[in-house]
Amino acid sequence: MQVTVILLAAGQGQRMGAAINKIWLSLNGKPLLQYSLAFFEQAPQVNQVIVVAQAAEIAQTEQLIAQLRLQKAGLVVAGGSTRLRSVAAALPYISCTAELVAVHDAARPLLQMADWQAVLQAASLPDYVGAVLAAPVTDTIKLLAANEAAPDKSAGAVVGAIEATPPRDLLWRALTPQVFAIEPFIEAYSTMDKDFTDDAALLAANGGGRVALVRGSADNIKITTPRDLQLAELILTEEG
Repeated sequence: MQVTVILLAAGQGQRMGAAINKIWLSLNGKPLLQYSLAFFEQAPQVNQVIVVAQAAEIAQTEQLIAQLRLQKAGLVVAGGSTRLRSVAAALPYISCTAELVAVHDAARPLLQMADWQAVLQAASLPDYVGAVLAAPVTDTIKLLAANEAAPDKSAGAVVGAIEATPPRDLLWRALTPQVFAIEPFIEAYSTMDKDFTDDAALLAANGGGRVALVRGSADNIKITTPRDLQLAELILTEEG
């Protein structure tokens, strides 16, 4: 099995409130980006890592790859204005020998090898065209009536009426990596006519086939706010 990884590192990270792209923030003395680069360098199934970076940070990213003496992350490309457009920017460079393509957020530095192997195995099953790591939702979720949603996002504002309470045991938080067979993945992106928040949603809209949901570790957090960075440091400390 040969896998190409598209590592997304072109986000703005506005909710972090930092003066720099969050992938360059330090986690235990290393930039966030380094964790994912090092992980996929060690993953035996990975033969190629394409890093999607901000155009202004391509040289900085290439410098980090050179410093770490990485062999698999040989290509850095400029990202797009959205997540899916950033993924699309990497598609022309996918190795012709790749059987699977995995999309991972560089802002998730705590991916575990057991989760990686599980999502790869699920994506390879004959009944599925891909697989997504996910964690169960623990809160009760309320569905807001769309025609009543108020534009006011300030604290304490009435945002509208509750339309439904979906069964909690059917709700899962999508994580990354998301892994797909190469042909339906490329097909879905070639016919993309609107934006989605993740790759699985694009394949579903394209009728590309069934995507498996794989239970992943809750420690695979996305660094979005300063508190997330503190939590990641705590997790690393606990893991020793």
